[in-house]
Amino acid sequence: DSAPLKGGRGSATMVQKCRLCSRESSIDILSQTIKPYNAEDSEKFKTIVEFECRGLEPVDFQPQ
Repeated sequence: DSAPLKGGRGSATMVQKCRLCSRESSIDILSQTIKPYNAEDSEKFKTIVEFECRGLEPVDFQPQ
């Protein structure tokens, strides 16, 4: 799913507005970077997805 960005600047996977300053921040999942993590990849570090972050910083990720 994606939500429109304020001002018609496109869309993002998650859009959040700050309660204090009303600034809008977003995170978008770059769909072309999604890769599977298989049993052969066990015990190895591997990039499985990339995000484009504007004003937000992910601190936890739970792929489900």
